[in-house]
This record gives sequence, structure tokens and C-alpha cells, in this order.
Amino acid sequence: MAGSHGKQLDKRGIMTIERFSVATYGSARIVHAPVVRAGNWVFGTGLRAVDASGQLDQGVLRMGRPLDAPPKAEREAAYIFSAMQRQLQAAGSDLSRVARLDQYYPDWPAVDPYHCARKAAMKGKVSPSTSVLVEGLLNTDADMDIQVMAATADSGFEVGPVASPTLGAPKESGYSPCLRAGDLIFVAGQLARDSSGNIAPEARVPDTQLWKGTRIKLETDYLIRERLVPALEAGGSELGLILKAQVYLGHEADLPAFLQVWEQAFGGKAPPTTIVPVRHPAFGTRDATLEVNVIAAHASARDRVVDIDCDVELISRNMVPARRFDDLLFCAGLMAIDRDGLAPAARISAGTPYFDDSTGAQMADILEKAGKIFAAAGSDLNNVVRALHFQTDLSTFSNAYEKWRMVIGDVGLPFSSVQVNPSLFVPGAELIVDLIGYVSVSTKE
Repeated sequence: MAGSHGKQLDKRGIMTIERFSVATYGSARIVHAPVVRAGNWVFGTGLRAVDASGQLDQGVLRMGRPLDAPPKAEREAAYIFSAMQRQLQAAGSDLSRVARLDQYYPDWPAVDPYHCARKAAMKGKVSPSTSVLVEGLLNTDADMDIQVMAATADSGFEVGPVASPTLGAPKESGYSPCLRAGDLIFVAGQLARDSSGNIAPEARVPDTQLWKGTRIKLETDYLIRERLVPALEAGGSELGLILKAQVYLGHEADLPAFLQVWEQAFGGKAPPTTIVPVRHPAFGTRDATLEVNVIAAHASARDRVVDIDCDVELISRNMVPARRFDDLLFCAGLMAIDRDGLAPAARISAGTPYFDDSTGAQMADILEKAGKIFAAAGSDLNNVVRALHFQTDLSTFSNAYEKWRMVIGDVGLPFSSVQVNPSLFVPGAELIVDLIGYVSVSTKE
């Protein structure tokens, strides 16, 4: 099935999304749609240096001579970007129209070799980027898992960096801190660092003090005030026009204090936000405990931002479940939780632990929530264009995927799954799901 692609039609025969390079992996028959075109956008998700069977490419591994130059991680990244260019072109885009990149790595030594291959592939013009260290990937011998979002060639969108006098990016990675594509503004993953590349003194408790402020509050406030706001303003946007934020926390216990500052910055109602706990250190600046990236609308497109409100329990009650912008739907991170903790259906009985599948039950609960959100926006789960799974244990991935199969069948899921902290804020929680969807033109307001 590798290399095939197909259009997804709704019940009325209207084209919604189109999948490319669909492949089936393993005895569990995991159907992956690594590249999806939705309207004016192309999404690449879970891109790794794998062959048609889902195994890491033998040319990348070079089992007989693994230490040949360039380093294995650089070979891996070069393979991904070569495939990415072909896949983007098949979907009507190319590397020059990439608006955003996200990278997950199990180990930090892979990052610099990846940067070398990325800069070469993108000819030095690297789009806004977020890099995070995680616990594991679906291919245990892989060094990286990549996500990309690009404008189509026929969208007419100008894709280019936004100059900001106060923001910069590490020379080693060479990415643009902010970019505009059409009426979307993409801000790269931001840390609370100053021009030195280190965490700003205002963002930390002084070394000689124990309780002169709370570190995560200082770091969050500085990141918002000195990094996000200037980036958005340079791009012609503002905090209130954020469509989606991803937050990576280096310390799980920082969640409540982080939320206090985050929600206050938005007047008590935060935009759709996915918050993921990761190991510390997880970011390019060793001392950082927080990284945030956002997608926002340009101020001229304010009237096209639509809040999707529906009754779903999120990690915070002061958060918009989703926002729609034109034909794209950006969702908050979803978990199998209610007001009392883990959803009842996902709780394991101490006396009969072998009769229950908590991961599957958690995904079923999450998909029920997601279904409500998509329905409220005028769409359905067949129109998911990106599904990021953050799991405590990847050995249960197939249990989670099976619940998707029950909803969308075997058309191919545009997914990536990475292993993060062994604990996800709520006792017993194993899964956080981050979704972007498409709302076909025929169902828009």
C-alpha cells in the first residue's frame, strides 16, 4: 500500500482531504498517512527515515559500516528531507513553502547533525521550529520524528520570515523565529532566554534566594511578555488571535502555577492549548523548563476566527476547546479526564487488572470528546489532518490506534506517537492527543 494516495469524500461525495504515501505497518496493520492535503495546506506528520515496511532504511543504518560519514543522525535527516520534498511536491507544495517544523528526539546528540542536514535541504531558509527531547519514538532505532506544515503552491500565499528587532534564533539551527504564510502567523518554540541564549535573570529566582518568586511563574511571564508578544506584534498579530499553542513543561508539578500565569495573560480564557510534560532538560537551553510555540491569525483576519465551545473536560476549565480559522480547526490537548480525575471507563480494577485496557478506554473517551468538537465545528474525525499522541508507554500504541480504526476505518491516520513522561498530570492518565482538523467549504458558516 506504500506510495498510494487517495481523496477522502464525505457522505455527499464532496472532497474533504487527500492522503499521500499511505503505508501499512506491522501485524497490527497500522495504516499511516504521513502527508495530507487539506485546502491550501499540506501536513506531514510522523515523518521518519523508514522504508515501505515501516523499518528504518538500511541505507541510513549502514549496518556493516555504521560509522561512515556523515553521522547516522545526519544521514537520517537527509533521508527525511529528501522524502519530504517529494511528498510535498506530490501534494502541491515544496520545501520553500514550509511554514512550520516540529522535531522530537530521544537523545540530544542527534540535534546538531539534524540541523546540518536541515539547513542544507532548506538552503539555509529554515521555517519556525520547535525541538523537544522525548523518552522514545515508534522506531526504537530512530533519532528523530518530524512534523511539517506547508502552504500549497496554488494557495497564492506568500510564505516568508517576519523581521523582529528583539527576537533571534541560535545560529546553529538557523530557523526563523516568526513567519507569515497567508493570514497565519507561525511563532517558533520560545524559551525565556535573553540575547545571550541563556534564561534571562528576570525569568529565574536569584541563585542566592529560596523564595523570591516562583520559577515557573517568572519564566512563563517573561516568555509571554518578552518573546511571544514581540513575535506576534512583528507579524501583525496579538495574544488574543492565537489559534493554537503547544506548551512543553520540564516539570510536571509546575502545571498549576503555569496555568495561573498563562490564563491571566489572556484575561482568564486561554486559547486552545496542548500541555505536555517532558523530562528535564528537554530543550536547547539546558536550564529552561518551558517551551511554547503558537499559530495565530493576522489582525486583518480577526473576523475569521471562530471559537468552538462545547461541553468537553480539558486540563483547564479556563480554555477554549478549539478555534476554527477558515477551513482549519485547531483543538486543545485532549485527555480521558473528568472533574474528578481519570474518566471512570479508563480506571483499572485492582482485582481484575487483566480484563481492562486503560489505553484503549482512554483513547475511546478522547475520540468521543474530539467528535463533539469536530461536530460543533461542522466536521468529523475523518477530517483529522494531524494527530499527535503523547503517551507514557509506546508499547500500548496499537491499543490506542485500534480505537481510531473503529472510527475512521483503514483510510490512513496522519499520526505521530512519542513517549513522554511516565506521569501526565492526572493519576492513571496515559495519553494526551493533539489534533488539527479540516472543515470542508460546504459545511462552513
